[in-house]
Amino acid sequence: MPLTLSTIPARAMTLEQAKRWLETSGYPFVFFADATGRGNVLYHRYDGCYGLVTPVEQQEEKPP
Repeated sequence: MPLTLSTIPARAMTLEQAKRWLETSGYPFVFFADATGRGNVLYHRYDGCYGLVTPVEQQEEKPP
């Protein structure tokens, strides 16, 4: 499957809104921006539950 890039920004929504979008769209996953503007992926797992991929928390860099 080819990889595509969209110039349309990710839709900002809460986790609950993303769940509703996932259920009504019929897509296997939804990519959305959370309240901080960072990307998340909500998807249907094989066991019927949801999976959520979230960004790694940014840590402050400490001087050596």
